[in-house]
Amino acid sequence: MNEKACRECHLISYKPVCPRCKATSLSDDFTGLVIIINPERSAIAQAMKVKEKGRYALRVR
Repeated sequence: MNEKACRECHLISYKPVCPRCKATSLSDDFTGLVIIINPERSAIAQAMKVKEKGRYALRVR
């Protein structure tokens, strides 16, 4: 099973539906990976507008 990134929220998951935003438009063509542990204190999370911890793709095609 390969990982897919949500085109809406960029969350990376193995599931066929995004567990965060419930979107079905997932892509296996993504670049970059950032792991957000503490979104309240992370400048990267604020720039990406991420409010939940998790693994996110930087760019999804």
